[in-house]
Amino acid sequence: MTMAQAAPRWRRRPEDRPREILQAALEVFGEQGLAGARIDDIAARAGVGKGTLYHYFPGKDELFRELVRHTVRELTVGVLPPDAPGTAVELLRAFMHGYWARLRTPGFHTLYRLILGELHQFPELTRFYADEIAGTTVDFVARLVERGVAAGELRAVDPHAAGRMLAALFTQNALWAARPEIFPHAAQRPDAEVLAELEEMFFRAVRP
Repeated sequence: MTMAQAAPRWRRRPEDRPREILQAALEVFGEQGLAGARIDDIAARAGVGKGTLYHYFPGKDELFRELVRHTVRELTVGVLPPDAPGTAVELLRAFMHGYWARLRTPGFHTLYRLILGELHQFPELTRFYADEIAGTTVDFVARLVERGVAAGELRAVDPHAAGRMLAALFTQNALWAARPEIFPHAAQRPDAEVLAELEEMFFRAVRP
């Protein structure tokens, strides 16, 4: 059975359609690449007509942009409530645990593989992705670091540099953990052990 002939997998409510289209797009992008994916195939995978897809997303570029927005929101929003009580160090640890769990999901690995492999062909989307990452994950961590510096919990580091380092450490180790055929030394380690090492490395760098 071809992709276009596949039966819809969802019996949906209208408010669910954008999320389901995004999931279908992620799957098709992962299989065919960003350049090779066709709107027709994404619509068929989502079980909607092409006109319905265009009603929510004007084109493939905007569909990819929304995938990035959605993924970045999933990685940060809700991991740590804005009004969560606790010290900066406690909140950073809580954020790390939630962030690591979300980085280890298959959807993140598929999207990041696309970003590394194909995004250089789309300069505007490359800038958009960089802006989204800088504007959310890094800023989120930077605000917590600033709070820790002000309270004397952390030494006077550059908050945004600390945010970049945390994002890079966690992202790279999550990618290694997802590829046992390439990085067996990382992928065979229990997630809890890797997370503990990441926490120790980060806090050794920023503690007084």
